Amino acid sequence: MKAAKLLVTSLFAFSFIGISPQTVKAALSCEMDTAINYANGSLASCILNFDVNIGLSNNHFVCQQKQYISFDEKGQFRSCTLARDLLLRKGNKITTCLAKGEVSVKILNSGNQEITCSRMVANQ
Repeated sequence: MKAAKLLVTSLFAFSFIGISPQTVKAALSCEMDTAINYANGSLASCILNFDVNIGLSNNHFVCQQKQYISFDEKGQFRSCTLARDLLLRKGNKITTCLAKGEVSVKILNSGNQEITCSRMVANQ
C-alpha cells in the first residue's frame, strides 16, 4: 500500500478545478519521497519535478522546478518559488515579483485574494 501511495504521489498529475475565484488550475509532478499530505489525504507540499504553470483568477505564473510548492487543506494553492518574473496589478500600481522569489497567496474573509512576494520591485 505504501509503495502504491508513493507511486501515486510521485507520478500522479494533480488537477485543481473549481468555480471560485481563488481556485488554482494546475498539473504537477512531485519528486520521489517529497510529497507531504494532510490527514485528509490532500497534498500539503512537495518538491516539483518540472516547472508548473499556475492559473489563479486573473494571475498566471510559473512555479520553479526543484523547489517546494504548497497548498492548504482544501487543495488551494498557497506558495511556491517563481521561475519567472510575475507582474501584479493593484489598482493603478504595477509591481513585479522577481523570479527566484517566493510568491504566497492568502484568501481573505471577503473572498478576495492577496498575493505577496519575497522579492519585488515597484514599477513606474
